[in-house]
This record gives sequence, C-alpha cells and structure tokens, in this order.
Amino acid sequence: MKSKIKILVFLCLAISVMFSLVNCRQQNGACDCPPSKFENGIYYSQTYEDYILAHVFQDVADGFYIDVGANDPNIFNVTRFFYERGWHGINIEPNAELYLQLRSFRQRDINYNVGISTTEGRMIFYQQAYQSDALMPLSTFDKEIVDIQKKNGILFKEIVVPVTTLNNLLGKISVREITFITIDVEGFEKQVLESIDLARYKPVVLCIEASRPGTGDLSYMLWEQIVLNNNYVFAMSDGVNRYYLHKSHIELLPRFIDIDRCVKLSKYKRQVKMDGWSSWE
Repeated sequence: MKSKIKILVFLCLAISVMFSLVNCRQQNGACDCPPSKFENGIYYSQTYEDYILAHVFQDVADGFYIDVGANDPNIFNVTRFFYERGWHGINIEPNAELYLQLRSFRQRDINYNVGISTTEGRMIFYQQAYQSDALMPLSTFDKEIVDIQKKNGILFKEIVVPVTTLNNLLGKISVREITFITIDVEGFEKQVLESIDLARYKPVVLCIEASRPGTGDLSYMLWEQIVLNNNYVFAMSDGVNRYYLHKSHIELLPRFIDIDRCVKLSKYKRQVKMDGWSSWE
C-alpha cells in the first residue's frame, strides 16, 4: 500500500512539473526562472557541469560532492566552484601526480589516490604520456579504449594502482546526504556505478560522462539501466554528460528542463590556469 502511495505521489509531482512547463511555453515561450545567487560566478568545468549544478543546487549552502576521476583540481574541474563556496567532499584520482595536487589545493576534502572498480585489489591504469597539445591527457582502466587511441598515435604507460569500491570508501566515513556525484572515468562508468549501493546512499544528482573517449560514440546504454532501476529519472544531457535526478527530489526537475534558457550558457565564464598563465572564455 505504501509503495502505491509513493508511486501516486511521484506521478502527481511529475505531471505538475510537465504541466507548468507547457503552460509557461504557451504564455511566453519561456519560463520565469528563479535568479541564481551564483549567476555571476566564475566557473571552471569543461562542459558547463558546475554551471548547471550550481543552478540546480542554488539553495544549498554546504553541499557534499563525490568526484570520481577528479583529475586536475583547477583545470576543467567540476567541483572547484563549489569548494570555493564552502562545500566539501571526496575526490578520487588514480594518477599520483594529480592526487598530490588535489591534496595541496583541497585540504578540506577527502582525497584518495585509488581507482574505482567492482572489487578491491590492484589493476593496470593506462596513463597517457604527456603531450604538449593535450590539455587534459586521456587515462583509463579500459584496455579497449587504449587500443583505439594507440591507433591515433597516442602513447600510454602502464601503472599498477590500487582499486576499491565506492561502498568501501563511503563505509570509512560518516556520510550525510550526497548532493551530487560526478563520474568521468573514460569508459569505466559501469564499474563505478556497480561499486556503490545507490539505493542506500541516494545521491541527489548523478552526472555521468556518456560517450566513449576519442570516438564520440554514445555509451550510456551500457550502464543507464543501473541508474534508472535505483529510483532515478533522466534529467538532461549537456552533449557530453547525462544528468539523473533521484525521484525523492523531483521538485528540482524544472531547473534541469530548459536550463540552456534559464541559466543562459552564453554568459558562462570559465577560468583556465596552466603553468603560470590564465585565459578567460
């Protein structure tokens, strides 16, 4: 009986959201979006992830994030924007050099120099050799992706690194509500999703890279059902990532829908800093 009531409540909320969107389109062709207190901020991500998430979570003063495949703490980073505003969370990065940078720049965060997989152990991590024209080198645990990239002349070095599950890491700390998880692991998304009990931890939003690196081929079909089976709905795509919202927070869905109009991505400002120089976009 309780499950039927929950389903009815969710359907009512979803219908209400869709009706309000249709209504505002009929009136003006645009929805009146609540002003974001972060509207004039500086953002750092590669494909608007922090801009989108800041709009969705504009009412959250002290959120908690998990960044799987955190990479550089500054360049094209999804969580730096939130860290600068008092948030904190977990950064996971198997590249030892980038991990040391995370430890230096993110002292309020919990930083792990590990990879994420379905079991605990050790795995070969294929780390792209430095190339001057590669702003964000491609590194992965996926041998198939490495073989494809080698045909394009990209060189990799093999490093054996420790791997664990998200469940294991979360079990070591006292976890409150997880505001969002971002997953950028170059083809290893399915294994990361299988490593966490989504039904237990219920992160509000999942932001997951949805294409195979270097190919542009969509890959979300390989893992999306794991997400949908755990009480999530698809919220939007930014062209690279897909966003999923937990149904217990369905009231946030309008902030995803029509976000390119509401948040106006043309106003997006990104600061990129590398080796002593900076540029603005």
